Amino acid sequence: MKFRAFNLGLLLITFMIPVYAQQVVVGKIGFAKGSNAAQQPNTAPRLLGKNAEVYQGDNIQTSDDSFVIIEFTDGSKVTVRPNSNFKIEQFDNASKNAKFTVYEGGVRASTGEFSKAGSDNFQIKTPTATLKGEKDSDFSVRVCKEDCDNKEKKAEPSKDTSVAKVVDIKGEVFAKNRADKTADERKLAIGGGLNPQDYLTSQSNSYLVMVFRDGEKVTLQPNSELDIVKYDFQQPNKKDQMLFKLAAGGMRALTGSIGKKDHSAYALDTPVATIGIRGTESETVIDDSVDVATGHAPVYNHVTEGSISVRNGAGETVLNQGESSITSSPNTPTIQVPTLPTKVTNQLTNTPSPKTAPDPDKAFDKPAANSKSGTYATVNKGSAKLESNKGDDKGAPDKNSPSAANDKGGNDKSNAPPPPSSNDDSGSGKGKPGSPITLAAGESSFSGESGGAAKLDAPPAFISHDDAPPPSGFNNNAPPPMFSPLNNMSTKDSGAACVVE
Repeated sequence: MKFRAFNLGLLLITFMIPVYAQQVVVGKIGFAKGSNAAQQPNTAPRLLGKNAEVYQGDNIQTSDDSFVIIEFTDGSKVTVRPNSNFKIEQFDNASKNAKFTVYEGGVRASTGEFSKAGSDNFQIKTPTATLKGEKDSDFSVRVCKEDCDNKEKKAEPSKDTSVAKVVDIKGEVFAKNRADKTADERKLAIGGGLNPQDYLTSQSNSYLVMVFRDGEKVTLQPNSELDIVKYDFQQPNKKDQMLFKLAAGGMRALTGSIGKKDHSAYALDTPVATIGIRGTESETVIDDSVDVATGHAPVYNHVTEGSISVRNGAGETVLNQGESSITSSPNTPTIQVPTLPTKVTNQLTNTPSPKTAPDPDKAFDKPAANSKSGTYATVNKGSAKLESNKGDDKGAPDKNSPSAANDKGGNDKSNAPPPPSSNDDSGSGKGKPGSPITLAAGESSFSGESGGAAKLDAPPAFISHDDAPPPSGFNNNAPPPMFSPLNNMSTKDSGAACVVE
């Protein structure tokens, strides 16, 4: 009798085991703050603390001032930010597929092994869009119902400290900051910022047009390398000055206020000479072959307007409007030539003049858009593809799209910069229905409830100044980096356990 009673009790306990215990573990909680819970269909919610297991089918909800960082078995990580509803729809190791849904709130995700099999293998869906992460990418996704700005009054736009803005681009141009040893190389896109000690590299059939805060405008040619060595403008207790170093390729420059006010405050270094600007538009090109006799690649200069000086160990040569020169080595005199070589001329004429660039007051300090109902996405690293979930998606901007810019995709050649915003349904340049938008690092997009998706001029403040920590910054031995106010965590919030407040 006792044996039968024991078996009955065991049977009851077996039937009482929650459904989620029978699920395959797909990850664990790497960090938790505040009140967070996960729930399987037809089961009671369970609290989530550090090291708690998560399962396929889990619906994860966070409350005010709460978040979790999920570490998935393929190495991907997701921060589920406060006041969010996030579901693990599919996570299959066999097919290497991960599909998630954000119903409310937002997440920041960094991709893992699954994404290496293809962008379709790591997807985050919202009510209006689907974002597909490429390998080694990091991106933020937010679902707004005209409330993101209102709910986060503290989310003021972070101050833009960049010294130059990308206003036109074709192909692939990259930047890496020499001052930050931990910085990754980033792919540049329209609207992207540039900083002192950024080292720019353009690929073949690529170019970049940038505007500096003092009005200096520069077109970087294909196969070029340019170092923004120094740039100080309107800085307290600092003299306005700028120094570039052209290591390869070529550039066209239109002088800004720094060079106009003080000729000595501007310099362009090359391997064989230093170029001084005297209020002008000029071109400087380093030949793509080394002269056997000198051991250096010759440098060509041409003045379109104004004048320049070319200085090296052999002295100084002044070139005036319409004049050209060649400098063969650091210690040989600069020689004037009647014309530039054809290959140099062709390269210069196949890229836009810096005169096409807008003035700095139009290139800088664009206000971030107020939130409208829909999905906002920003790629922080790598790239991702965005698809509207609406069947009528023609790739055109949604009628309610806040400050949606024409999508150049970083690939179309144009001598004129894009307009700062476009709220119509013209669909210019967006492609056939259902075609995805590719977002590079630093680019943002909006997908509205009425269908369609478009790139934004700049990330909205509630994404660019997010309190929730990035998942890739997580360290098992220390709390992840955060912005105020979540950085003022007490010991109880260290992630050792979930604390319900």
